[in-house]
Amino acid sequence: MSDRYDCATGQVPAALAKVLGGLPRVAVAYSGGLDSRFLCHAALLCGCDVLAVHVFGPHIPPQESAGATAWAQQRGLPLRTARFDPLALSEVETNSPQRCYGCKTGLVNLLRGELAVIAGEGQGRVLCDGTNADDLLAYRPGLRALEEGRVRSPLAEAGLSKAAIREAARATGLDRPEQRARPCLLTRMAYGMRPDAATLARLAAAEEDLAESGQLGDFRLRLTPEPVLQAEKMPDHLLPRVQCILQHLGFWPCKMEIGGNISGFYDAGGVGRKS
Repeated sequence: MSDRYDCATGQVPAALAKVLGGLPRVAVAYSGGLDSRFLCHAALLCGCDVLAVHVFGPHIPPQESAGATAWAQQRGLPLRTARFDPLALSEVETNSPQRCYGCKTGLVNLLRGELAVIAGEGQGRVLCDGTNADDLLAYRPGLRALEEGRVRSPLAEAGLSKAAIREAARATGLDRPEQRARPCLLTRMAYGMRPDAATLARLAAAEEDLAESGQLGDFRLRLTPEPVLQAEKMPDHLLPRVQCILQHLGFWPCKMEIGGNISGFYDAGGVGRKS
């Protein structure tokens, strides 16, 4: 097989096309992020019968859910939605280092339940997610939940890194191939801090307002428990606006960390980390 697999509107990497060739009917755990969008996109190009399943919950910013729903509608992608509140799960309620494992376990159980009640449409579908090859090299407690729940990860199975996914997204005509990752809001809080819906909603609102400037690059607003704003860049002229946003939503005073790695803050010795 060649390095590329020709499809109607571009080229899907051969390794991914081979994996998807064995998955004629899939249900994709669909967040609306680049990885799950590309998985749906590539599966459609390869002739798979695709059903996207998206969950709404307090840990997911409303704007992310709105964007996910809009993209699926624009693409004509069959979409099923469900409500998922992980805050009562023990690992999440205590915000332990295993919060992602507990949350993913609950999510997989819910998704399988959703598929079970869809007469005909959910039967025979293989549940998949957008885990990529880079995720396998990082601290991801949720990966164990995926394995235990028999969830397939075609992008990781094909050895596709985030960079390779962006390249393939461009090659196949997927919109917004440079879309930044926006992990769930629970990752903004230090281990041991008990999350609640009101705090998560304030975090979502603050990040939405901060994102409107379009000048911070990749960023996260963390609670350590003191507020910490991590950003790739912070133009001087933007500081008053940033301060105003954070003050309005109760996140001031706030420490600024500009530059450096944004992902994995608490698992890389970030301020306020509790093991």
